Order: sequence, then structure tokens, then C-alpha cells
Amino acid sequence: MRIELKNIGMLEKAIVKIDGLTVIAGENDTGKSTVGKVLFCIIKAISKYEDFRESKMDKIEDILEELFFFARRNIKNEDIKNYRTLKNIFHIREYVQVGEKNSSEYIKKMTNQINRLLENDTNKNIENLMEQLKHIISTPENKHKSMQNALNKVFHSEFNSSILKYGTKEGWIKLYDKKLLLLDINIIENKLKLGNNTEPIEIKEATFIETPLILNNHDLLSRSQSILDTKRRKSRLLGVPYTTFHTKDLFDKLKSRNFEFEFEFEFENKISESIASIINGEIVYDDNERDFVYIKNKQKIPIKNTATGIKAFGIIQLLINSDFINRKSLLILDEPEVHLHPKWQLKYAQIIATLVKHDIPVMANSHSPYMIEALKRYSDKENLEDKSNFYLAESGIIEDKNKLSEIYEKLSEPYDEFEEMESERFSNG
Repeated sequence: MRIELKNIGMLEKAIVKIDGLTVIAGENDTGKSTVGKVLFCIIKAISKYEDFRESKMDKIEDILEELFFFARRNIKNEDIKNYRTLKNIFHIREYVQVGEKNSSEYIKKMTNQINRLLENDTNKNIENLMEQLKHIISTPENKHKSMQNALNKVFHSEFNSSILKYGTKEGWIKLYDKKLLLLDINIIENKLKLGNNTEPIEIKEATFIETPLILNNHDLLSRSQSILDTKRRKSRLLGVPYTTFHTKDLFDKLKSRNFEFEFEFEFENKISESIASIINGEIVYDDNERDFVYIKNKQKIPIKNTATGIKAFGIIQLLINSDFINRKSLLILDEPEVHLHPKWQLKYAQIIATLVKHDIPVMANSHSPYMIEALKRYSDKENLEDKSNFYLAESGIIEDKNKLSEIYEKLSEPYDEFEEMESERFSNG
């Protein structure tokens, strides 16, 4: 798969392959994280658009809920029997049982019950809502429009409504499988328009890891919402903290557990065991503590008292154990070397190479020569030369070329300065 983009985020232009291991190196503020965020948004919106309440059934349920709360406020006789009747009438299961073919009977039955139970002066408002309901029911499902709406929601959440590169009014994103165009997205004044011809995407899920410190913020994130929170999308509650979509997505995955899950492939168990060996324990979510804990020698250690490097490995451990790292999911790592000792950077790179060897796609953004060198060496050791691509983000451009030598030259500049300082010291001595 290949992504091409123009005037998105901090990037003027980029062409990047997603085929096994994708590494984008560069200094800060060069746009190396932009590609990962764009891919995260696309995969989430296209594969999971129904999760953003963009399906026809979701819209019907929204109107039924609005009808219910309005009707409850205006019920004639406020006894419990009438309340339960209203509750049943406006429940989505009633519509599902009747089915779309018999929706006219459902509307007729609902109208009769409403007239019987509600005050007469409320009928005008009810009529307006009922007309909206009829319109939604009679309108065919538009998958393309739902995907486009989901794309706009996700991108505006991730990029804070500033999708286009500063100072530009137009941009585009294209996704290819070899020469086949999968998605064609145009952005005009920060509004996304999805091209008419869309093709299925093989990758169905994406996880974006920005920082291991996410584990320290359980109390905050358990109460937080993203802009895309589906249950609250029509209201913004005072006092509710908000966070980015990829942060909330990762947090929910880390808390999720499948008690019946067994590893499909042996390598997953080996990676989990390898991480346990590296950090001398494991990180789990503890229901009793209502928080993440680090278990070492059968002792529980509060996650806030745990080294950040241990958290970094623990996140991978949690995602593997819950099957969120798999062959249909893109793992995006934003500067994974941060908080890791150089020795642990090597271990982390080795785990990444093992994942890629077993056909799990990984994208890593880095400015660490240790991490990049380790990723190169371990990918070569696993014979992944044909599935590894090393790009350099520079001056807002990522060229479609492997630029490993340029990456080393760019990231070694601080060492060159040290050598100059050392030479000056000796010459002055």
C-alpha cells in the first residue's frame, strides 16, 4: 500500500509505502508524525465508520431517542404504565422487529400511541420529529456519504480543524495498492470530500502510540471524551475533559481484555514472554485497583511508580495480549525511543522487527540514530530488506526514496558539533 499527500499538516508533499516496516526519520517539526496520523484517520473512518453513528440505523435510533425524551416530558398521565409504554414505543428494537418493509405500519402504530398518551399542544413538535424519522427511513443507506462524514469527523478531531498546511487552501490524500487507486480525498478549506470510486482497504484497524505516559492518566482518561464520542455527540458537558481521538482509542484498547482469547500464532506468545523477561514482570489492568499495575515477583506496584521505559514495553504487552496487534492492524509508533535507554531501544527494535517478520505492519517515526540503526540491523537479520523503507522528512517533504545514509548524516550533526568542540579544546590547549 502507498499513501501520497499534498499540503496536509506540516507536509507539503509526501509519498510513503506501507509494506512491513515503515520508518520516517527527521528532526522535530518536520512533519514526520503527519503520515501516521493521516493513516490512523483514514483506517478508522473507512473501516469503522459505523462506530461514529453514521449508519442509517444509528440515525433512526438518534431520532427515536429524541422523540422519547420529548414525549416523556409531555405525557398526559404520569403513571408508570404509560411511561413504560412510551419507553417501548421509542426503543430501536421495536423498529428492528417490524423491519423497514413494514415501517409504515410502525409509524402508524407509533402515531396512534402518541396521540393517546401526549398533550395535544405537543403534537406539532412531535410531527416535526416524526417527519424527520420518515425521511431517514425512506432514504436509502448511503455508505459513501457516511464514510465521508466519518472522515471529516476523525480528521477534524486529530488535526484540530487545521488539516491543511498553514497558508494553503487545497490539498489531497491518495491511497494506492500498487497502481490501483483505493481512496481519493480532496481537501478544500479543511473540508474533506471523498472521491466516488473507493476500494476496500486490507488493513482494518490502526493503533497510534504517542507516549507511554498515557498509563499515568487513568483517572483523567476514564472520564474523558474525544470530539468523536458517539454517545455525547449532540452535547458538550461542562466539566468533561476532552482528549485526542488516538489517545482515547489507545486508552480504551489498553483497558480492554478478552478473557477467552488465545494466541493464534506462537510468535505472539513469544513476544509477550520476551517483554515479560525484559521488564521482569508484566503490566495489567487491575479491576480492584481500577488502574494499571506493574506486577513484579507477584507484587503489585502502582503504575505511577513504574519507570517510563517499563510502561513503553507494557503497552505493547497489553495490546498483544488483547489481540489489538495483528495482521489486519497498523501499529503506529511516534518516537518510541523517548524514555528508553539505548540498550532498551535495541530490544524494542528487535520486537518491532519480529512483528514485521510475521506480517504485522508497523510505522515508526524517530529522531534517534540508535533506534534507526537498530531497526535497520534487526530488519536485515530477519531478511526484511524488501519490506523495510526508511524515509527522511525534511523541509515539509518526504520523497519516495530510501534515504538511510541521509538520515544518519542528518541525525549525526550533534556528534559532529561535539567533535568540533573537542578539536577546538585541543587546539586552544
